[in-house]
Amino acid sequence: PSGVGKTTLGLQFMKEAACRAERSVIYTFEEGVETLIKRSANINIPIEQMISRGSISIVKVDPLEFSPDEFTHMVRMEVEEKNASIVMIDSLSGYTLSFKDMTDEDKLIKNLHSLNEYLKNMGVTIILINEMENITGGFKATDVGISYLADNIIFLRYLEMKGEIHKALGVLKKRLSDFEKSIRELEITECGIKIGKPLNNLQGVLSGNPHIIQNNDNGLNN
Repeated sequence: PSGVGKTTLGLQFMKEAACRAERSVIYTFEEGVETLIKRSANINIPIEQMISRGSISIVKVDPLEFSPDEFTHMVRMEVEEKNASIVMIDSLSGYTLSFKDMTDEDKLIKNLHSLNEYLKNMGVTIILINEMENITGGFKATDVGISYLADNIIFLRYLEMKGEIHKALGVLKKRLSDFEKSIRELEITECGIKIGKPLNNLQGVLSGNPHIIQNNDNGLNN
């Protein structure tokens, strides 16, 4: 959902890539470049320094400025001429709205499929940010039926606990290997992202309505 930390998590992957001398590019369809730089600096992700070193590019895509083919060409130039190793599209909802001939969901999926296959063949990681409308409630992997494209799916959720809003993170899919099934609390602080201990005492996290599991004297759960 909105504001849960999707872009920040994607930027964390790019920060680590920069430490390995790899280059990344973000296509932002919603947030302004200056806003992204400022709020990243507040959580220990030095985007401005990364830009000056050539480790990252931020491209603001204005609505209706490009056709889908023109956008794909722009991505290809970043990969083939500037050696980008990570491409992030932030977000799919903005991507859909920006292309006037992409209102058909089938066209959207076909276009993303082609772009995804090209990037995979080039050895490039693509991060797709998918915003869900519901703050809590029913859980869906994506809202446009593109989960089959992903080798890995990370989900972020809001939780209401004791009258306070918390955030949780988990892995839903990892195609090439097994993965940790636990759901952990997520905090975004001035020092960066913090991943907490597994929320083993909670049930109903995916529904957004968790409740505490307590052990009774017989070792059974209530």
